[in-house]
Amino acid sequence: MKKMIALVAGTLLALPAMALASGGLIGDCVNCHTMHNSELGQAVAKMGTTGTITQTPIQNLLRLDCIACHVVDPAGASKIAMLGDSAIPQVMHADATGDLAGGNFGYINTLSSNRKGHNVVDLFAGGDTNGGTYNTPPGKYRASTHTGVFTATTPFDLFTCAGAAGCHGTRSQMLSGSTADWDANAATANTFQGVKRTGIASISGAHHNSFDGSKAAALNATSEADALHDGQRVADGYRFIPGLKGYGNEAARWQNVNATSHNEYYGDSDGLSVSGCGNCHIEGHAGGLSSRMAFNSTLKVPENSMSGFCATCHGSFHSAGDNNGTISNTGGNGTSSAFLRHPSDYVIKEAGEYAAYNAYDLTAPVARPLAGLAGPSGLVTGGTDMVMCLSCHQAHASQYDAMLRFDYAEQTAGNAVTGLGKGCLACHTEKGILPENR
Repeated sequence: MKKMIALVAGTLLALPAMALASGGLIGDCVNCHTMHNSELGQAVAKMGTTGTITQTPIQNLLRLDCIACHVVDPAGASKIAMLGDSAIPQVMHADATGDLAGGNFGYINTLSSNRKGHNVVDLFAGGDTNGGTYNTPPGKYRASTHTGVFTATTPFDLFTCAGAAGCHGTRSQMLSGSTADWDANAATANTFQGVKRTGIASISGAHHNSFDGSKAAALNATSEADALHDGQRVADGYRFIPGLKGYGNEAARWQNVNATSHNEYYGDSDGLSVSGCGNCHIEGHAGGLSSRMAFNSTLKVPENSMSGFCATCHGSFHSAGDNNGTISNTGGNGTSSAFLRHPSDYVIKEAGEYAAYNAYDLTAPVARPLAGLAGPSGLVTGGTDMVMCLSCHQAHASQYDAMLRFDYAEQTAGNAVTGLGKGCLACHTEKGILPENR
């Protein structure tokens, strides 16, 4: 699975993450900031996966851009790097002892592994390190209304970490721009054009307001007035995704360690509703023109849930009912016991084979209602907990194709050993055992 603005279990776009108090960062300012991009007459600011020194200062007086900070050393042996007394989650590394909850972009390192994760342009210009190309995102949402972004003729080659065409921070707002007669044709309407808000500008102000634990407030912006970028609103969102609810593991930050030490993800038991533009967009105004890319517009998280967040790009994979039924690749997902695509944000039945999935399995995490965001639980409660996108996939990249948490080829029906209690068979408990052996 190559494109999913999803995101996201671990933080891709967390700038220097120091030790946390109950709220905000604690640590030496010099770990992250430089006053003039100059020390002993030499520039110090670093950019990209190679940590290239730049003579051009980085905004917010930072010593590193997002990638240089979170990919300190792509071949390094640590999934959590240290800069001074600051601990920083690494989204791309060579650590063989395990990955962060979001996975490891290091799995996308050859053309053959291109399907193992999101091909973020910040990390893989051209698709991957061997020059592979970006393809149309699978399960794209309503190509008829997103022409020019999700089409076969326009590859999704600008997928980035944060902001417009990204996952983290304030999404889809313009950073600067103006209304003008850009085509020099008086017969056509003037249009608004400008620079989209991406990268650091999308998360500015969030790190000093950062905190782990439960993020369960009403986080979605609801009007133009509160759609403007705000660092506190970004920090209040799970993994710096405004509007997303969840619980960040406090015992082992950024990590899913075992059944009782892991992140918790929010789901809405009513399922997803992806019909209508307003379910994802707050439409602002730029120079008097209505626009979904205005200064005061933003993308919301449908239902505040992890699956809802993924659905802002991959709507075809998540919908129920007829999904407006206007185009064939998004028309209909069936209903309970007759699904055409695997459901998301649906309650796991407390009956049949599903009732046996009651001990939390890291290869098949569940989504919880709000009451389940108080802290990690080693139990799965049928009739309450839900299947979601991250039940099967990792947000950044995994060692398996389609960003899966498990090897799909090893999911074996009728085999009581191989794959039993893992991946698909964690929920579908009877599928691994032949009827005569149950």
